Amino acid sequence: MCATRPLVLLLQLPIPPPGFVPVRGNVPLAAGYLKLFARRRGLEDRCRVELLRATLANTLGDQGLVQAILVREPWLVGLTCYVWNIERSLWVAQQLKQRRPDLLVVLGGPEMAIDNRWVLEHAAVDYAVLGEGEQTFAELLARLLDRPADPAAIAATAGLWSRAGRHEPSVRRPLSSLEEISSPYLEGILDAADDETMLLETTRGCRFKCKFCYYPKSYDRQYFLSEEKVRANLAYAVRRGVKEVFLLDPTLNQRPDFARFLRVLREENPDRQFSYSAELRAEGITAQTARLLRAANFTEIEVGLQSVDPLAQSLVARKVPLAAFQRGVRAMRDEGIDVKIDLIVGLPGDSPDSVRRGFDYLQQSGLCAQFQVFNLSILPGTALRAEAEALGLRYQPRPPYYVLSTPRLSLEEIVSLVEESQQRFGVEFDPLPAPVLEPPQGAGDAQRMVRVDLDGPPYELPGPERRAQTFAIWLRARDFHLRRAEAAELVGRLLADNPHGTLQVIVEPTGEVDGRLDAVLDTIHEACFRSTSYLDRYYSLTGGSAAAKRIVLLLPGALRSRLGAAWIAATAQHACILWSGGGLCADDLEGHEYLCS
Repeated sequence: MCATRPLVLLLQLPIPPPGFVPVRGNVPLAAGYLKLFARRRGLEDRCRVELLRATLANTLGDQGLVQAILVREPWLVGLTCYVWNIERSLWVAQQLKQRRPDLLVVLGGPEMAIDNRWVLEHAAVDYAVLGEGEQTFAELLARLLDRPADPAAIAATAGLWSRAGRHEPSVRRPLSSLEEISSPYLEGILDAADDETMLLETTRGCRFKCKFCYYPKSYDRQYFLSEEKVRANLAYAVRRGVKEVFLLDPTLNQRPDFARFLRVLREENPDRQFSYSAELRAEGITAQTARLLRAANFTEIEVGLQSVDPLAQSLVARKVPLAAFQRGVRAMRDEGIDVKIDLIVGLPGDSPDSVRRGFDYLQQSGLCAQFQVFNLSILPGTALRAEAEALGLRYQPRPPYYVLSTPRLSLEEIVSLVEESQQRFGVEFDPLPAPVLEPPQGAGDAQRMVRVDLDGPPYELPGPERRAQTFAIWLRARDFHLRRAEAAELVGRLLADNPHGTLQVIVEPTGEVDGRLDAVLDTIHEACFRSTSYLDRYYSLTGGSAAAKRIVLLLPGALRSRLGAAWIAATAQHACILWSGGGLCADDLEGHEYLCS
């Protein structure tokens, strides 16, 4: 550790990619806020606050992350935790603690809630920041840096859960002014030129109280960024060549000055250099505000319909007047704005018939050009989680906390409705990318693939810390039935080392392909799913076989007709098929079949 100022290292792990696709959008904005607020409180005179580089956070496997953190010799590590990264963050924290028991671990983000005890009581967590984090984290740093530190003062910090105290902390009052944290971009902490995108938060708090949402738990009212700072951030976006500005406000048109705000966005984007996107309430949009949205260069808007059923709307405090909703969506579409409409499957009060009425409404009203269906998540800290037992909601105990059944919807019906929505509207939600035999080279030197000939000379796997988050193992054997235990053992080792990564297992038989291959795929599949990760559970209610672990059967295209349609269909339970050698037409293939490019 540095003998002068101890290092505080902040990081945010990305949404796990479903394949060999670049990670985009993992901007550590919250960590940038923490560093900026600590700077303005004079804490950088007492410690160094750094953010782990995005090229590392977004590409390294689990063990690689641990190594990258340890080599920097931090005094304290802070992790921003969301539903998609909390389990991986805890795993990394546990590994850090095993190797450096003196290291302090602080967690923050929406996953920190008193009703999420499995997180707070994890052995690797020293402190957890509940609610808005900037003030709490700065006070914690200041008190930890005091010599000697005062445990009583630390335990009394508003908004802070500590392992030593284990009691519910007093509620932290939000920042009275968002000026204090705007902006990590303007201060040079974040650079929007990296991805040519900028995340801009101009409001905290939401006047709507939807019971499935995080937001109502932390804010008693709305807090707004000044027009001056909004303009300064947008001028920065112009200078840095930004192409997209994502407005993070929970409901953009809840602002009392909404029309004026849109004019500001237009004025600071005179050459339409970048597009805007946001989420808002369609029922509050008029023809006039739709024109202002388009003039500012909004190209995509997301709106939540969620359900058309009055009972479901009432139970989650999300009432939507359908006539006004339809007018608002049409007004935006008339201006050439793409409107994405959200529906949720699994809401209390909804039934299969009422969910289908939502599908019918979108089709009959002509509003279904773009829409997406979500499974309901019972998120920590929400009103819906507090009421889940009374409402008869059964849900996953770990992220993404999907509802598994309600008094009016069985698990089978939930899965079937999501499948039905995709069939009715001809879409596939979150499709997996096509399998690849040559992974693209990512940033850094993390290794992305290893080839193993099970009939060949002895082999070695690359060290766990050298493997990328998305990794592939290409197995070859003349008789996989004889080698299936060895193949499964290799897969198990890879997943034991990096349990939260994305793994592609390529199985290439070099000898005769016969019915015994089914048992091979069964064995490898079992090794893949001895434990599950977030991405496995994310895809678990889609009705398909998508998951964090993917088995790819590589076969000569000439075998397709001999193997037959029944065998190919049965294989889809465990693997997709990649046909090599040409001679096949993509239009003749099923959804789990691909051609080598």
